[in-house]
Amino acid sequence: MQAKPIDEDRNAIQPVIGLMSGTSADGIDAAILRTDGTRFMRTGIAASFAYDPALRASIFNAMHDPVTFMADRAAHKTLSHAITDAHSAVVAELVKQLPDDMQIPRLIGFHGQTIFHEPDANTTSPLGRCTIQLGSGQRLADATAMDIVYDVRRADMAAGGQGAPLAPIYHAALIAAMDVPYPAVIINIGGVANLTYVGGKTQTDILGFDTGPGNALMDDYMRAHFNQPFDDGGRIAAKGHINNDFVARVMRHGFFAKSWPKSLDRHAFTHIVADAGLHDLAPHDAMASLAALTVAGITHAVGSLPTDVRQIYIAGGGRRNQTLMDQLRVVFGDRLVIDACAPFDAPFDADLLEAELMAYLAARQRAGLPTSFPKTTGCKMPVCGGCLAQPLNQRV
Repeated sequence: MQAKPIDEDRNAIQPVIGLMSGTSADGIDAAILRTDGTRFMRTGIAASFAYDPALRASIFNAMHDPVTFMADRAAHKTLSHAITDAHSAVVAELVKQLPDDMQIPRLIGFHGQTIFHEPDANTTSPLGRCTIQLGSGQRLADATAMDIVYDVRRADMAAGGQGAPLAPIYHAALIAAMDVPYPAVIINIGGVANLTYVGGKTQTDILGFDTGPGNALMDDYMRAHFNQPFDDGGRIAAKGHINNDFVARVMRHGFFAKSWPKSLDRHAFTHIVADAGLHDLAPHDAMASLAALTVAGITHAVGSLPTDVRQIYIAGGGRRNQTLMDQLRVVFGDRLVIDACAPFDAPFDADLLEAELMAYLAARQRAGLPTSFPKTTGCKMPVCGGCLAQPLNQRV
């Protein structure tokens, strides 16, 4: 796909709000993107809002035992509403940033909060093969008086896809807009790390899949052993030594032997790392080894691509972990582009990418354009994903 930022025709494409809370569940990223689902122009209007600690704790409790949580209808409704209301507050704050010459957006792409993701048809989970994102599209529509595109993964899974990753179509548009040499890759390191490979200018040149653990295991370990939400700057890991035997044992997990497309739940490796002896390591060594595991997954994924890539762009919260970035630099050298944050008139900002993605997907859904493809999620045919909720007093 070839999509260019629009400079000369800014009024022909509409502002859309994108809302994203990733598997790290640390808060909500919000951004406004001018787009019609093909063309786009970044506005630079964006913000990040941390979850209230009590709300975040409730989310992690649901993630820890989604079976029990989903069986409790009252708990499900309460948490879903709380997550929705947090997103509604973010929209109100974002709208306050609008310049006088920008119309108020009328469309929101709302991801919701993932608490469970299982794409394997052979799963033994009582929840079966499904993906669960908490948040009410209708409640958000009524609160904001805007149309909401939500539940963006379900249609893909119904068509045989993994339901993830959904970023490749926007990643491909960004790479085309940057006019960098093909093939190029964007890797987003959130709770789970995912990769988009763009070999050329058409949709058939796009591949996408999860590479393995991202920040999730490191964050979990930091909470359990250091009473900190994450390893700020990778400082804890930097003091440790990598246990290569641990990394090698985890890399023998069947996920890494699978070909793409493939995706992961945030907690897919939690028991694996325990079985591999993580807790036998000194805490600093454990953190260094968990960072090395994320790097090993990414390295394995890049090595499985059809051709050598010329540029590798890093996005997501993981890019702020300097130890993680140093380890990646050792592997990929000058091909690695970490500091991709750009001014609003440039096509790429690593901090806003996933929020802008949700705006882009919402516009594609409204335009009837596909949001996922056989080579990105494994769906049987291109899928236009997402449901539409309209404010009760504005339904047509």
